[in-house]
Amino acid sequence: MAQLSSSIRETDRWYIDYTSHITPEEMEEVVDFTFTDGGRGRMSREEMLAHVVTHGGYHRGEVGRLLPDIESTAMRDVFTGYLHRTDPARRQ
Repeated sequence: MAQLSSSIRETDRWYIDYTSHITPEEMEEVVDFTFTDGGRGRMSREEMLAHVVTHGGYHRGEVGRLLPDIESTAMRDVFTGYLHRTDPARRQ
């Protein structure tokens, strides 16, 4: 767990440093790449950063959409509910 936390902090620092120093012209640069499935892609650096920012939310939304098919009862899948369950004092 400590290694994962360290890796996440290192990645966060990289993104902060990268976005702090990239110029608007560099953001427009288009980069060719290979997807994990082997397909080829082409996006600007700006589009890639937007993808990274929104990617986790996309997957969370997909899981939320699938849960009713898996669970027999409806689940309340909201961030505020999580916060209130883990820190009940927030409700007061």
